[in-house]
Amino acid sequence: MSGMMRPCGSLRVRPSARTLAAAISCLGILLPVPALADRRLKTVFRSQPVEWSLEMREDDSLPELVFTPAWTWSGFKTPLAGDPIATPVAIVVSSRDGEVAALHSTSGEVAWRTSMDSHLTVGPASDGTLVFQATAAGRLTALKGSDGLPAWSADLGSGPAVPVRVFGRRVLVGTLDGTLLSIDAESGRIEARQALPGRPATAPEPAPRTILIGTDHGFVLAFDEMSLKPLWRHSAGHAITSPPLFDAGRVFFAAADRTIRSLRFKSGRRCWTTRTGATSSARSITRGPYLYVLCYDNDIYVLNKRNGHQLTRVRLGHRLDADPASLGDHLLVVPFTEASVVGLALPRLQTVGRFALEVPGEWFTTAPLWIDDRVALGYGRDEGRILALTVAEKKEASPAAPGGATVPGP
Repeated sequence: MSGMMRPCGSLRVRPSARTLAAAISCLGILLPVPALADRRLKTVFRSQPVEWSLEMREDDSLPELVFTPAWTWSGFKTPLAGDPIATPVAIVVSSRDGEVAALHSTSGEVAWRTSMDSHLTVGPASDGTLVFQATAAGRLTALKGSDGLPAWSADLGSGPAVPVRVFGRRVLVGTLDGTLLSIDAESGRIEARQALPGRPATAPEPAPRTILIGTDHGFVLAFDEMSLKPLWRHSAGHAITSPPLFDAGRVFFAAADRTIRSLRFKSGRRCWTTRTGATSSARSITRGPYLYVLCYDNDIYVLNKRNGHQLTRVRLGHRLDADPASLGDHLLVVPFTEASVVGLALPRLQTVGRFALEVPGEWFTTAPLWIDDRVALGYGRDEGRILALTVAEKKEASPAAPGGATVPGP
């Protein structure tokens, strides 16, 4: 019976080494190059990485930031709608019940005030001359920055899903029905309209001659800034949670799967992916070779923006979900429910100043806004208030000379 053929079900075919090599080679050809080249860092460092090396010593003294209250404005009966903005002459703020007010940055006095006759879900925007406010009812109104009188009004077709942005002479609005609108700032005429794959999850962000936006369906898209013609799209597979950031030919953003991703600006192809310990919704910032990412796990992650390697992370007291404010060598952050604004020194993020709100039951509810030598922040869970703080570096006391005389400082 040895010469009889085996049934087909009992045949065992053992591929040769040459066959396996050919199959692997074919698989490499079929897979797209970006998928093979993509860096996927699956874990978060549990100890301090050793790559964080700067030309400075840990004991280098840094000037302390001193926060001094300048003025407080308590003029809204409902909480603030969105973040305050700065114009050449004032700080403009909005309330959820439809009030818009312009405050002199030096005194906090009201320059003008108006009502939009509709609830507001996002804050104002400005091009320096006009103030643009979108309402929950789906209208965009341009107010004159000098007196708050209306200049024009446009029908958006749906309420705003994300804050309004102004780039040059165009006003960009992402709406709840999944549309991106480009509106002429002078006339209010809708110049371009583009349907999005999902609802906007981030405000439109600028890049060279390009508009970047993320959606809740997991897409980051690039459009021509004038015509809104699609340039490329990248699918992250999860909702986009932080505004896309353009820097040095790359686009950086966070997704709901707790990843930070880097794309090539020209093509939208992925360069690297790294993972953090929690979701990030705040705007990331770059400085030199570093990418700073604020997360919900109370940490600021410092990444090498070229390859995504985590260099270090700095723990703060509470969740970080508001955009930071950067000026020169300092970064201001507002941890959620901590009721304080914290000053950090770049690039190492040493704490160099802190101001506590010390109002029982309240905390800062907006991102910090730099204007001149001051920072303005909103607070109030039941009412809308603005606090302005003067920010200055603490001057060291001059050393005392023999006999009690004071030696002049440098």
